[in-house]
Amino acid sequence: MTDATISTPDEDTGVTPHSPGYAFDPSDPWTQTFQIALERAGLGGRTVYEVGMGTGVNAAFLLRMCGAKRVAGSDLDPRMAKLAERNVLSLAPQEAHRFHPVPGAVSLVDDPLALAEVERADAVIGCLPQVADPGCPRFGAFRRATKTALPEGADVREDDHIAHYYPWSAFEDFPFNSVGLGLNEALLRRLRSCAPKAEVILNFGARIGVPVLFELFEANGYRPETLHSQIVKQHAGTDISFFVALERALRDTGFGVDFSCAFYGDPGGTERISAIEAQDRIDADRGAAIHHEVCTIRGLPA
Repeated sequence: MTDATISTPDEDTGVTPHSPGYAFDPSDPWTQTFQIALERAGLGGRTVYEVGMGTGVNAAFLLRMCGAKRVAGSDLDPRMAKLAERNVLSLAPQEAHRFHPVPGAVSLVDDPLALAEVERADAVIGCLPQVADPGCPRFGAFRRATKTALPEGADVREDDHIAHYYPWSAFEDFPFNSVGLGLNEALLRRLRSCAPKAEVILNFGARIGVPVLFELFEANGYRPETLHSQIVKQHAGTDISFFVALERALRDTGFGVDFSCAFYGDPGGTERISAIEAQDRIDADRGAAIHHEVCTIRGLPA
């Protein structure tokens, strides 16, 4: 990664991008992982669409550091379009005219303006939630069936709720929803329909394991490759009871090896632990440091 990476504050403009508590910022390791991958993706001179553009930090990075020809994007949070536009103007003033945010609350790409932008894109990028909303009734039934308790405070709706969780029951028609990837699979299917030639670059918390993420891409018509990955600290505000319930549901299924999610007890990723073990440590000490891999995967149309 170059030394000129957009940071806080920006080296050239002296402007610190506005990053409220409900959105990722440039110092966040998820953002850093994503941006390293985007720089490696060869997006110079290309048209890019970001699903879940957040504060616009990635859009500015794409325009200024990656040399993208045009960047558009949308977000489920209707506050983001104006905020992203403001930040791109501050961080990449000379390129800001090439940024085209879609206004309003947009679910995936289900909006006429969003679809028009996606259809012209060479690449679609995103970082979508992989954890079921703790308040989802069907997820609640799943937790009860596996005797998995909802940790204290997990049902409190923070400002960044939609950045961490998705409505699990709304994506039950997608096979990979069973492992927390329903929202991502829904996006891949939509893109295969409306932008079949575009490559897809998605940022994941690999708590479910990278092999399963690769299977998601392959099952939906893409050839996957990892652009970048690193071990990061589990976000303290994100409920992991979904992964605990999943392990318990698949325990002793007769497949030879019990399923286990990929968490770590150390920042180096040498002490692998299951979701059940990770939750036990958090229950014993709410400040326990639990880690997992974050990886950015590119899918090329097969």
